[in-house]
Amino acid sequence: MYYNKNDCICLPFVIIKGSFSVNILLINPASSGTLKATGVLFPPLGLLSIAGYVEKEGHQVVIEDLAVRKKRGEIDFKKYDVVGISTDTTRHRQALQLAKKAKASGCTVVMGGPHPGYVDEEILLTKKVDFIVHGEGEITFSELMTALEKNDGKFHSIQGISFFSNGKKLRTVPRPFIEDLDSLPFPARHLIPMDDYRRTKLGDRDITPLVTSRGCPYQCAFCASSHFFGTKVRMRNVASVLTEIEEIYHRYHFHAVAFVDDTFNLFPERVIEICHGILGKKLDLWWWCLSRIDLLLRNEEMVKEMVRAGAKSVFIGVESSHPKTLEELKKGINVENTVQAVDMLKRNGLEIHAAYIMGGIHETVEMIHETIRFAKKLDTNVAQFSILTPYPGTAIYEQVKDRIFKWRAPWSFFDMQHLVFKHDHLSFIRMEWLLLKAHLLYYTRSKKAIQDIWHHIKKHRLGIWTLFRFLRDHFGG
Repeated sequence: MYYNKNDCICLPFVIIKGSFSVNILLINPASSGTLKATGVLFPPLGLLSIAGYVEKEGHQVVIEDLAVRKKRGEIDFKKYDVVGISTDTTRHRQALQLAKKAKASGCTVVMGGPHPGYVDEEILLTKKVDFIVHGEGEITFSELMTALEKNDGKFHSIQGISFFSNGKKLRTVPRPFIEDLDSLPFPARHLIPMDDYRRTKLGDRDITPLVTSRGCPYQCAFCASSHFFGTKVRMRNVASVLTEIEEIYHRYHFHAVAFVDDTFNLFPERVIEICHGILGKKLDLWWWCLSRIDLLLRNEEMVKEMVRAGAKSVFIGVESSHPKTLEELKKGINVENTVQAVDMLKRNGLEIHAAYIMGGIHETVEMIHETIRFAKKLDTNVAQFSILTPYPGTAIYEQVKDRIFKWRAPWSFFDMQHLVFKHDHLSFIRMEWLLLKAHLLYYTRSKKAIQDIWHHIKKHRLGIWTLFRFLRDHFGG
C-alpha cells in the first residue's frame, strides 16, 4: 500500500541510539556463483555513489565490501548507528544474515539495491530490516539519515521508502528519477582500498568501472533495468565523464575502464565526443562497454572512433538464434543483424563478449542446441551462456512467478546458472546439463578457443579449487 497522509505513523521500534550524528556503515555482501569463480571483481559503484552523496551532505560513512575484506573476525556493528546493505537477488540470503547481526547489535537497518524494492514486504516481515529504499538511493538514503538524526519518527514525507507501522507495510510515494546526474558527486572511491580491485583485467591492464548515464529505453523481458532506472536515459555531461576518467587514470592508476551503462552507445554523437576527449587528453586508455547489436551495426563510423580512442572489447546480447525466442524476450533484434554486426566488429579489430540466454519459456532442447551451434558459428572471443532467470521486476517474473520452485532459500539459486521455475519442456537436471554442454562445446571448438580459456585461467590464477567452487555453485547452489 502507498502511504496516505491521513494515516498515523507510530513506529514500534527505537529508531536510533543517538540524536545528534549518525555513524553509518554501508555493506556490499560478497559476490557468489559464476562471477566469483571466474575472477570478476569490481568496486560496488551503487554504494560508492550513495556514500559520496551522504558524505557531501555532512554524514559520516564507512564502507565494507565483503568481496575484498581482508580483516579477520566479525564486523563490529556496535560501532554504528545505521547499517545500509545493498543487495541483488542472488545475495539476498547473505544480506539478511548481515541484517540479523546488525539488528542484534542495536542498529537501524536499511536495505536497497536491485532486489529489495520488489520484495519489500517479504524482507520487512523478517523484522531484521527497518527500511527499504526503492530505486536510486542517493537522495532517499540521505533524507532518511537526516530524519534519523532528528529522531522524531516522521518518515512519511520521505519519497521512495517502505517500512512497517502498526503492523502494516507503508510504502511512500515513489521518488522521481534524478534528472541532473551531474549534481551527484563522483563515487566515493577514496573510502575503499582501490588496489584490492586489481584482479580483473582487460588484456594485461587493471580495469575498473564507471557509469556515464542511467536509464534504458529498451524493455527486454528478462531485465529489470528499465523499471529500476526508468526508460528515459539521463546522461552526464561529457566534461564530467572525462574528469572522472582522469581521476581514475591519474589518482587511482587504472589504465583501463569499463563503461557499464545499460546502453553506452545509444547516442553515437556523444560516444564520439567522449572518444575525442580521451584522445585530446592523450590518455593511454583501454576500455570496453555494453552495447546493442543494432546500434553498433548502424554506426560503423562510431565504432572506428571507439577503436581509435582505445576501445578493445564490446559486450553484446545475442541471447538466441530463434526469432520466436527473441520476440518473447522483447529484444528487438534479428539473427541476420547479429551476424552482420559481429562481422563488422571483427573487421574493426574489436574483441566480442557475446551473451546467450538458454531456456526461454517455450524453448525445446533442439532449439537450445541450435543456439549453441549458432554461437560456435559466430566464433566470438567470449560466449557467456546463462539460464533464463525470472528476476523480480521483470516481465518474465510476472509470467512465471506461480511456477517458481519452492526451495528453502529460493533466491540463492537466482544466479542465471539454475532453472528456477517449472518449464514446459525442460527439467532442472536437463537444463543444468545443457548449460555445461554449451560451455564445453564452445570452448573446445578450436585450438585457439582452448588456448583462450587456458589463458583466462592463468591470468586470474584459477586453479583446481576454483574449478571445484564453480562446479559446486553450478550444480549445488
